[in-house]
Amino acid sequence: MTIGEKLKAKRQGAKLSQQALAEKLHVSRQNISSWEVGRTYPDLDILVTISEFYQIPLDDLLKEDSNMVEEIT
Repeated sequence: MTIGEKLKAKRQGAKLSQQALAEKLHVSRQNISSWEVGRTYPDLDILVTISEFYQIPLDDLLKEDSNMVEEIT
């Protein structure tokens, strides 16, 4: 599962729209959409905020997404 798929699943599980989540994270709705479809990746500081918001370890968000790991390195 990619990070985008995980982010979308978490958002839907929390019953939030992309707009509502964007407002909570202080980013645009377009950012949320781009992350969920895999067009772009959230910055590290946003990833930390997301992990805190959903109360999940950062490691759980990043595991198994080899494309993101390759892009970061």
